[in-house]
Amino acid sequence: MTLPKLIQGNKLLASLLFIIAGLPFAVQADISGMVLNNNTFMGIEGAVVRVQADPGGPTTVTAADGSFTLAVNPPGSIVISANVVYDSTAAENYPIEQTSASNGDNGVLILLQPLPPDNPTYQPPQPEFSCEVCHQEQVAQWQQSNHAEAATNVWVRDLFSGDGTPDGDNGFVFIDTHDPGETGFCATCHTPLADVFDPGNVMLNEVAQPGALAGVQCLACHQIDQVNENVSGLAHLGNSSYRFPDEAPTELFVWGPLPDVGFASMNAMQAPIFAESRFCASCHEYNNPFTGAPGQSTYTEWTNSPFAVPGPDFATCQNCHMPDADAPGPISNIGGQPIRPPEQRHNHEFIGTTAQMLADNLNLDLTAEQINDELVVTASITNMAGHNFPTGVSIRNALLHITAESNGNALTQTTGSTIFEFANDDVPGIQEGDLAGQPGKGFARVTQGQINNQGPVISPVLFIDAESVLLDTRIPSGATDVTEVRFDLNTVPENSTVVVNADLRWRRAWRALAVTKNWTVSAHDDGPIEILAANQQLSLIAGSGPIIPNAVAVPALGSWAVILLFTLMLVLTTVYQTDRRS
Repeated sequence: MTLPKLIQGNKLLASLLFIIAGLPFAVQADISGMVLNNNTFMGIEGAVVRVQADPGGPTTVTAADGSFTLAVNPPGSIVISANVVYDSTAAENYPIEQTSASNGDNGVLILLQPLPPDNPTYQPPQPEFSCEVCHQEQVAQWQQSNHAEAATNVWVRDLFSGDGTPDGDNGFVFIDTHDPGETGFCATCHTPLADVFDPGNVMLNEVAQPGALAGVQCLACHQIDQVNENVSGLAHLGNSSYRFPDEAPTELFVWGPLPDVGFASMNAMQAPIFAESRFCASCHEYNNPFTGAPGQSTYTEWTNSPFAVPGPDFATCQNCHMPDADAPGPISNIGGQPIRPPEQRHNHEFIGTTAQMLADNLNLDLTAEQINDELVVTASITNMAGHNFPTGVSIRNALLHITAESNGNALTQTTGSTIFEFANDDVPGIQEGDLAGQPGKGFARVTQGQINNQGPVISPVLFIDAESVLLDTRIPSGATDVTEVRFDLNTVPENSTVVVNADLRWRRAWRALAVTKNWTVSAHDDGPIEILAANQQLSLIAGSGPIIPNAVAVPALGSWAVILLFTLMLVLTTVYQTDRRS
């Protein structure tokens, strides 16, 4: 039977087919079109076309003539973007562009405007006058960061020109101890948008441009277009480069990690380096340009860490210091922006060394036992950060201080490790906080050299005077450092309680430097200049065996107690056996 005859004989079926025919079924069809050079109208090969803010969605790459077909069937209008990944060596680069399209559109046209040459007279503006208009959330986070105060960091000013704090001219001052005109390269990283126009020749205390005084501001990063493999070079003096396209407004030409950022007034380029740890090497990895002595080596410390190994534990600098947002949302406060997943929205506070970060990334284990007439204490510190502990500039250091006391009396150390000499100030005598020679260990990279290539070799020195490394006791990423110290128990009566304590302290600066400059709070947020990173304490009874961390002390049994316990066990055993026989 044919379908028409079947319908004629079945009124119900005919009615159903009539209803189905009237339903609004959409015809599934891909979106296709062309990506062209806006100047020449020639097709651009190799451009990636995707749906905006859909990182897991389909993508396609344009053919030699610029044509593309995107396998997507949206229920309504969507925004699609076209992007050629930025390449600093390419003859031509293009900002990302986007357009609206609907299901089945086959004549979609996306025009990419070639990047213009650089503007030789560009003066970067302050973030509050440019970036904050559209990126209020990110600017607000940045304002809480150390980056925002890099140019006005009072400790750096104290070390460079002596004018950051009231006592900043005490002790070492770079411009007072070095030849006239020498810059120390401080401005290179602390005011990069001043120094980049006269690399290496800018005096930090003479910077006056508002945009440069904003320190490591938005454009100080987002107008970097490349960071090369010369990671020991000093920022734009060696391994990073900037672009300032000559088209108003220049500050709206930016680089970043996302492949589909687009807005009517924004000219964004995707530079994959922004998602790589090497990007941070621009300022967090450098050597003394004259002697090769290390200044910072945080990036290479990361490359030697377990986190640099591809796999499930892989993590970049950005993963820890610019974590993902807590929830989806836009990256601009301008209305109508796409909602992006958390992994495309990053915290811009650039979280550094805080008590919480230290607690999360360091583990201190403490054990103690009596061996003959000595108390043997072992402290193990495991560094779970993605770089050495401590890391960063050469004035950072950490101290493990171990003490043991009984009845309020400190036990005398007999053998084992002691804290290095750099834990004290330069004031005659011993003050609170002077820990050199105490039981424990110091962790730092100590550099040595002559000040301005004159006089005796001293240590520690800042990187600009460093000629070599005197010692490096820092803990590599993923490693465990074990420190053993021994204390005399001869003066401790048997059965006395002995309390062992271990403090791990992180210091922002050498104690001698901090005391000389009268630094009592941090340079940025009036926080502490010393942080207790970890603490362990345990108790044991003199004459007892090993003790483990956090163990509850159990009183030791005297000889009569042992006899009574043995007798009680013997009686209980006899009773048990008698019961069984009966």
